[in-house]
Amino acid sequence: MKLNKSYTITEIATHLDSKVEGDESIVIDGIGRIEESKPGEVLFISGKEFISYLKVCTYNCILIPPTMNVEPMEGQAFIRVKHPHAAFATLISLFFPNEPTIPSTEETAFIHPTASLGENVVIHAGAYIGPNCVIGDDCIIHPYVVLSGNVSMGNHCIAYPHVVCYANTVIGNNVILHAGCVIGSDGFGYIESSDGSYRKIKHVGNVILEDDVEIGSNTTIDRSVVNSTIISKGVKIDNLVQIGHNVSIGEHTAFAAQVGIAGSAKIGARNRFAGQVGTVGHLSTADDVIVYGQSGIAQSIEQSGIYFGSPAIERCKEMRRIYASQQLPELLKLINSLELRIKELEQARDNEKTS
Repeated sequence: MKLNKSYTITEIATHLDSKVEGDESIVIDGIGRIEESKPGEVLFISGKEFISYLKVCTYNCILIPPTMNVEPMEGQAFIRVKHPHAAFATLISLFFPNEPTIPSTEETAFIHPTASLGENVVIHAGAYIGPNCVIGDDCIIHPYVVLSGNVSMGNHCIAYPHVVCYANTVIGNNVILHAGCVIGSDGFGYIESSDGSYRKIKHVGNVILEDDVEIGSNTTIDRSVVNSTIISKGVKIDNLVQIGHNVSIGEHTAFAAQVGIAGSAKIGARNRFAGQVGTVGHLSTADDVIVYGQSGIAQSIEQSGIYFGSPAIERCKEMRRIYASQQLPELLKLINSLELRIKELEQARDNEKTS
């Protein structure tokens, strides 16, 4: 991917507070992936499984770990950094800085007279800012965002197109809401009648998004019946995730796409849920829990660790169970052959008795 300007290897190393090994004359005008490198690009390599790609990298600057025992070839420059992936992300921010915003409000945006806007706020066409909303400094509200009544938003937030925040939603600082996410819709709460029909439970609570939260596109977070659904500081949620009512998610937890958290679950801090993990309601997880993709959490997890399966259990136990299940066809053949052999032996014994 081409950059808007070129950089020397020394400039890049200085930005990363590191040194150059190899050809310092290479000019960098792109950024890319080591699996499909092009001359002039910055690349990174974080594991031994990618070393084989180095032999086809020409005129590249490559970020590698200090412990990797390789030397640059002709036409290569290495910059050794402790965390190559993180350093690569730092360079992306250097190469593609945020464009300065000019405070503005499009004519077709609706801003209720009782709403309060901070400094340097940008509100694009078609946005709706409802009664008593409060928007902090340096926020950007993209087209067709809806902030219903009494929504508060901290400083340096971004709401991308078609975000909807229901009434009384509380949003902290540095929050990013991606396109189409819905914050504060009613939870799935009903009373079943004797005739099988349902009576809706009114939801009068709200959703709180603390500082540094990022919510992916088309994710939904339901308001609580009473009190609050809480997404704590630093939580990162991918696209197409469903968070039920009265849920609490601990700090710096991350969910991949299609995770589903049922109502009143309490998820610990620094949890990592891979894609399509689901939980039943009213359970809890400890801090520092990792759950592999497509697992189903059917009961509370009380100890940190890695879990897998449906129902989710400790990863090692589940892997042993899966391995054992893969042996079942051969075991069945063995059992059948043993049964046949036993019958043959029994028949031979019976024949000896009668002879």
